[in-house]
Amino acid sequence: MTSPGAPRARKTWLWFGITLALLLAVLCGWIGFAEGQRSAGYDPRADAADRRALELQVRRVEAANKSLQAKIAELEMSRRLDRDAYSQVERTLGSLQSQLARQTDDLAFYRSIVSPADGIRGLRIQRFEVTPGAKPRAVTLKLTLVQAMSHESLASGLVQITISGMQGNTPAKYTVGELLERPRAQLPFSFRYFQTLEQAVTLPEGFKAFEAYVQVRSSKISTPVQQAFPWKVGNEASL
Repeated sequence: MTSPGAPRARKTWLWFGITLALLLAVLCGWIGFAEGQRSAGYDPRADAADRRALELQVRRVEAANKSLQAKIAELEMSRRLDRDAYSQVERTLGSLQSQLARQTDDLAFYRSIVSPADGIRGLRIQRFEVTPGAKPRAVTLKLTLVQAMSHESLASGLVQITISGMQGNTPAKYTVGELLERPRAQLPFSFRYFQTLEQAVTLPEGFKAFEAYVQVRSSKISTPVQQAFPWKVGNEASL
């Protein structure tokens, strides 16, 4: 004769077995995830140390900005009080204001990596610049890419830069590869936090550029990151 408590005991043991199986499945999943990260080269401790270094850099730049702002305020007061030293104060003030502008730009850059204002994670184009080269019509393209708030793995891929303009009276476009006489060539990148790519090119004779179109492809993103930039060169008279 079966004891009235036997079904209840069997049900208790059944739930215990199910719970134990679930716990083992979760444990195995966590171990597999950690092993996968290690196999991919991800080191949580190193990543945490890098993030702390970036956050420390942000705090340092913020402190430097506050110090510069205080000096500027003091100099502006001195300029008003001491007209005899006006020229010297004016020069020092201009230098400090330039330094503050650079520090502010650096601060915005580091913040875009650690905690961007829009809160959007992932790969993005931070900056695009064009500087004149040593020879006529030569320029250097400078592109900075960042990974915002997402540094668990390397971002790698290829960048295509297309320059649009006028060839005489006709619209024309040239890729960086075409300007380098390697039509299929693109700029490779691989980084965890940020990377600046530089490529020197020479514009064709008679070509007047007005826009650069940047397209970034990576296995980490399903849709390429792309952005157009107006063509601005530090010394356009040399082109």
